[in-house]
Amino acid sequence: MRSFSFTLEYEDGDPVADAFRADSDLYGHSLACSVVPDHYWRVDRLTGPTEALERAEAAYAEAGHAADCFGAGDCGRDLRVKALHRDPSTRILFTGWTRTDDCRSIPHLALDHLGPGVLFATERHGDRYEWHVLMPSNANLGDLSDAIRTETGAGVRFDLRQVTDESAWLSAYSGRPALPYTHYEAMAAAVERGYYETPREITVKELAAELDLPRSTLSYRLRRAEAELAQSFVGEDR
Repeated sequence: MRSFSFTLEYEDGDPVADAFRADSDLYGHSLACSVVPDHYWRVDRLTGPTEALERAEAAYAEAGHAADCFGAGDCGRDLRVKALHRDPSTRILFTGWTRTDDCRSIPHLALDHLGPGVLFATERHGDRYEWHVLMPSNANLGDLSDAIRTETGAGVRFDLRQVTDESAWLSAYSGRPALPYTHYEAMAAAVERGYYETPREITVKELAAELDLPRSTLSYRLRRAEAELAQSFVGEDR
C-alpha cells in the first residue's frame, strides 16, 4: 500500500468552506469515509467555539455534499445530515447522499480511477481542506490526479503534496486530539521552539512575542491544550 496527500483551497462561495474560514478556531477531521458506486457516507468530528460549530453544522445541512463534490450545486439531492453528538465544543456529524449523474465527488473519482480498497482521511481548517488517500501500490495515481485537476473549477485550487508509504495515511487517520486549531498551533510552536525541553529554551513571554500574541492569550491556549491532552491520555487508560 502507499498513500498520497493533496490540499484543496477554496475561495468564497462554498458554504462549508466559508464556515471554516470564518473562525480560525474551527477544526474538522473525518472519522470515517465510505464509498460505493451510487452512495457516499462519512462521519466528521468538528471542534471549536459553539457559534462556529452551529454555523458549520448549518452549512453541512445546506450543502454537505459540496464539501467533496465538484458537480452541480444540487447534485446531492438525497443529502442526509445528522448530528450524532453535540456539546459546546464538539460536533460529530454523519453525512450521506445518493450519487446522481451530476455528482463527481472526490471519493467517487478515486473509486472510478483506483478501484475498490481505497481509504480516506481528511482534515479541515481555514481555507485548507487536506485529503490523505491510502491506495493499492499498483494503483494509477496519475489518472486520479488528472481527474481532480480537471474537475476543480474556478474558486478551488488543487495542490498535490506528497506520495509516500502508508505511514503518512496512518498518521493522518489517527487525527489530532480535539483541540481548537489555534490551541494546536500554539502547542506546536511551543514544541518546535523548545518550551517543553528541560531546561526550557524559550519562555512564554518570548514565544508570545515571536507569535505576535498577548502573553495571556498564549498562556491560555497552552493551558487548555495541555488539559485536553492530559484528559485524553488519562481517559484512554481508565
